[in-house]
Amino acid sequence: MKTILLAAMALVVACWLPARAAEPALVNGPDTISFTQYRDWRIDFIQQRERQLTAQLGQTGLSQADRDRATREKAYYDRQAAMPTDQRDHMFHARFDLIDANHDGIVDRAERAAWHDKQQARYSHEASAGTRH
Repeated sequence: MKTILLAAMALVVACWLPARAAEPALVNGPDTISFTQYRDWRIDFIQQRERQLTAQLGQTGLSQADRDRATREKAYYDRQAAMPTDQRDHMFHARFDLIDANHDGIVDRAERAAWHDKQQARYSHEASAGTRH
């Protein structure tokens, strides 16, 4: 029973906060991250999430709400994976530019920490308001 409860809690967290988890080494990790490193990390993350969500959707006993949420999230990552390279890189670059506050082409620890704090506040607010954008 305890294992089922822990698995269910992990599933809820994985479904509810995918974007929050989607940033490489936000506070810890290398001192700097280039766009190329960020792009490569995002591509790998998308592939991992697609595999995780496929496995999740294959589980029996998943509530309809959880199944619907996972289906929407998988469709989101499937669309990103299927994008032409230039379109996908443009999308990644827009996000990278938001993180790179001083626009020097490198994201440092302070910028990652600031982005992490901003995202944490956003998702905490959305969770408390019961919304998700």
